Amino acid sequence: MSTGRANFGIDAPGVIRNFALIAIAGVALGVGGQFSPALHRIGGIGFGVAMVCAVQGLWMLWTSLQGKRIAARQLIDRAGLRGGEQVLDVGCGRGLLLIEAARRLSAGGGKSTGLDIWNAQDLSGNARTATLANAAACGVSDRVELVDGDMRATPFDAARFDVVVSSLAIHNVYQADERAEALREIARVLKPGGRVLLQDFRHTVDYARDLRALGFTNVRRTIVNPLLMFPLTWRVEATGPDRA
Repeated sequence: MSTGRANFGIDAPGVIRNFALIAIAGVALGVGGQFSPALHRIGGIGFGVAMVCAVQGLWMLWTSLQGKRIAARQLIDRAGLRGGEQVLDVGCGRGLLLIEAARRLSAGGGKSTGLDIWNAQDLSGNARTATLANAAACGVSDRVELVDGDMRATPFDAARFDVVVSSLAIHNVYQADERAEALREIARVLKPGGRVLLQDFRHTVDYARDLRALGFTNVRRTIVNPLLMFPLTWRVEATGPDRA
């Protein structure tokens, strides 16, 4: 089942726009340096800045359109889903991990639940309707549920989910104590011995530390292929406490 028809948006669209604007300004400065003695010295710098910003912007665009899809498949591969699990995607956005997990679940058995507050600042077109449309395009609507809510105070019962995943979402909680609260919520809603898989480019050392403090075992932090995610992204995997 392909996710090719789905649109998972552009990550950090404002950053990509700024790279493009700086690149254009750099080219203009470089061209101006060819004709104006006053700008000649800095014209070369303008071309250099333009090249760097263009490469970074294009890299971010490619990772948004293709690279993150590959990274999502790799992360869900690590979950080892068998078909009947309850999966939670924290900060699901337009449903990349949510839908990839749903593809591995059995109709009438497992369920992939997405939690989000639908903030479009960090993901273009981030909206419940867009996620539902993607689920329909990928043929997994019957295995997907969306819930409006904050990761720091989730509306779920304790020990509901077998697997909790999240990608490029928890860092959007800016206060360290509130990110720790989000991790405590993940631990609360996870079944004993369940799996947690998180991807992010900030604070992953803190995530690993906080999960260990919550009693998680087999905590691993590994870098995601840098060709797939921009900027450098780390994956944190852990097994929840048995609570025996």
